Amino acid sequence: MSSIESFTIRRAAESDAEAIHALNESALKYDYPLESTRRRLFNILDRKRSIVLVASVQEQVVGYIQGDMLEASYMEPMVKIEALAVDSSRRHIGIGRRLMESIEQWAVEHGVSFVLLNSGEERHDAHRFYAAIGYTRGKKEVHFTKQLPRN
Repeated sequence: MSSIESFTIRRAAESDAEAIHALNESALKYDYPLESTRRRLFNILDRKRSIVLVASVQEQVVGYIQGDMLEASYMEPMVKIEALAVDSSRRHIGIGRRLMESIEQWAVEHGVSFVLLNSGEERHDAHRFYAAIGYTRGKKEVHFTKQLPRN
């Protein structure tokens, strides 16, 4: 794609669920049902301490980012990037950078001066991207999960 291709950034809407689902599958390799994505997006969009932005080219969603404000007793409030995905055919034209800048601006507008994100160990291109836009590696951690029974 041309580096002069224009795109817009806007708040996500419920109608973006299918495009976000497709980006989750193709860019982030998450296998999660579309209907569940719709429900989750609906809940997230309703929260005042969360934001989802989409990037579109000619009205087609080609990227998105989600950020959530978090607080802990041991540090200042932060915004955690929960997801950043850009369609592989639209990378390297500034979409990811603009999405990150937009989340950072939202954080500043809400009095937050710290942004945190996690990135899979194998995502070397993403790591180079984050470093190029001013992010530094934090402490090494081990990720634990536990599946809980459903009610």
